[in-house]
Amino acid sequence: MGLLMHGVRRIYLDTNVFIAAFERKDVLGRQLGELFTIRPNAEPRVFVTSELTLSELLVIPYRNSDEQLADAYEDLIATNEWLQVTAVTRFVLTRAAWLRSFKLSVKLPDAIHISAALEANCTHILTADLGLADLNLPPDRFLTILRPDEQTLTDLLESLAR
Repeated sequence: MGLLMHGVRRIYLDTNVFIAAFERKDVLGRQLGELFTIRPNAEPRVFVTSELTLSELLVIPYRNSDEQLADAYEDLIATNEWLQVTAVTRFVLTRAAWLRSFKLSVKLPDAIHISAALEANCTHILTADLGLADLNLPPDRFLTILRPDEQTLTDLLESLAR
């Protein structure tokens, strides 16, 4: 049974998911790319990311003067029928600082992503970042980490195809 049938309702997509989907040329990259072609039309949207993702995505295209990739990322990171892009607000930033205050191993950009995911009521975060593990969040907030491995992506794609 697919992930969406097991309580996964909103998934925050970390920057590394976008990079792998558009820049990797392997099986995992192709599977991640499929997430962007299915484009589930659901309310609330299944996929969420934040404005921070755009900033992180644009670094390499700008460094390499790759206007085509920069434009593709600009077009992709826009709120639309399948992706909600959340603002990095003062509340998100202060929550990120709070997260770092008790979990120093979490880098500030990761704390901002986690905070944005919580603010958007995500149940899961899809990330390849091994630095993100159990975060021991307050008991009223729950955010499960999904790894973009072949089985997880197969389950997710099957769930979205229904």
